[in-house]
Order: sequence, then structure tokens, then C-alpha cells
Amino acid sequence: MNRKLLIFSVVLLAIAAIGYAWFLNKNEHATGSAQPPPVQTSVEYVNSQYGFKFSLPQDWSGYSIIMSTWDGYSIAARGDVPTEHGPLISIRNPKWTAQKPSQDIPIMVFTLTQWDALLRGEFHIGAAPINPTRLGYNAQYVFALPARYNYAFPSGYEEVDAILQGRPLEPLPLMTAMSDNGKILLCGGIPNGSTQEVPETTRLFINLPKDVYPDKEHNLRFKTINGNATAGWVSNAGPYGEAFPAHENPGCWSYYYEFDGHGEIDLTVEPDYSVRFIVGPAQQP
Repeated sequence: MNRKLLIFSVVLLAIAAIGYAWFLNKNEHATGSAQPPPVQTSVEYVNSQYGFKFSLPQDWSGYSIIMSTWDGYSIAARGDVPTEHGPLISIRNPKWTAQKPSQDIPIMVFTLTQWDALLRGEFHIGAAPINPTRLGYNAQYVFALPARYNYAFPSGYEEVDAILQGRPLEPLPLMTAMSDNGKILLCGGIPNGSTQEVPETTRLFINLPKDVYPDKEHNLRFKTINGNATAGWVSNAGPYGEAFPAHENPGCWSYYYEFDGHGEIDLTVEPDYSVRFIVGPAQQP
């Protein structure tokens, strides 16, 4: 009897083991089938002329490129005569049709000098008092998204917004090294070694790259060369070194100063930054 009981127990254990193995195998296959599909590799638009690449979703394969021009208008110019120009590269969804257009991805290309002038208010683009949004840069160019580019909310604008949230633009290799003077321009700073003519009571933002001039508390030194011209810090644009433009350019310090009197003032910042200001009578309306 004991021998029969032993054989019966062994058989039961074998059946249980086979059933458990079958259950695990079935469950493994079921779980595997529920996994999300692998992430699709992206499509890249590469622009060797201006030195950047732009990652797109796989379903944008077959995209087209539309080339046009952006225009900038001088603050002092009268009428609608543009004073600055640059390339506007639009990446177009392959699903776009004339009957059902969808949102393009527009990329404005600026030289560093143009970007600097734009940030310092020497010209503007469009009617909206909003500057383009910087997408990236290399040693020669800044790439930016036009302000209110999707104001009409065309088909596909949500997808384009999601693409842009992923920071898809990158400089090409060997085009990322930027000079210290280039970093000043990227911040919208007054060009190093320049002479600036300003009317008295003019207020200016003075912007500098943090990595080149890291000591924000002792950066700026003003010296009157002749006359009674003065430069005084103005607090209502933000703390010293952290005025409004610094919020848009995290790698930059920003200072707000007012120039008064008549004469010449030299600004110096260690180790090698210098600008001369010629302060004159206020401009008549």
C-alpha cells in the first residue's frame, strides 16, 4: 500500500510540474505580446550649409524643404523697408497638400551679428513685439523659431509643438566651438572693442557670457574719460547681473545701466572686455 501511495504521489507531482511549466510559458507569451512596439528610429534633416541637423519622427520620412527669407525692419527706418534679411528654412510634412495644408517647421537662420542686433533692439521682425525663440546655435549661426509661427492653429500644429519640445535641433560636429567674442554676441552683448554713441538718459542692458566673465558682482568698471558723463546701475530691471535678458539666456549675465551727462566713458571687464560710450545731448523728437 505504501508503495502504491508513493507512486501515486510521484505521478501527481509530475502532473503539477508540467501544468505549472505550461502556465508560465503561456503567461510569458501573453505578457510579451502586451509590450509596446519598439521605438521607431527618427528621420534626420541635415543642413551642411549652415551646420545643423534636425530630428523628425519616422512618419515624416519623405519631408520636403521650402526655402524663403525672413525680413527685419530697423527701429529708426521709416515705412516698411526691411534692413536685415536671412534664410528661412521650412520642413514640410509629407502629408501636406494644397487642399489640406499642415503646419510646417520653420527655422530662421541668423548670423551671430544679426542675432546680437536683434536682441539689442536694433531691428524687429513682424508686428508682434516678441523675438524669435532660439532653437540652437553653432560657431557662426543662430537658429530660431519665428514668434507666433502657428498663430492660425493649422492642422498638425500640436504634432509640431511636440517635436519642438524634444529639442530636435543640434549643431553638426566640428561646428560647435565658439570664440569669446561670439559668446558675447550670442548673449546680445555690446560688441567687444566697439564705440557706442548714446544720448543722455539712455538705458541699456549690458549682457556678458557667464563662462567668460564669471564674477557677476564685480564685473563692470566704468571710468569717465572726459566731460561729466556717468553710468549708473538701474535696479528696476532686475538684480545686479540678473536683469530681464538673463532669464531668456541662462548662460549670460545681464546688467541695466543709465547713461547721463555729456562726455566719454570707458567700460572694462576683466580679463579683456572694453567698450567706449560717447554720451551726447538727448535726441529731439
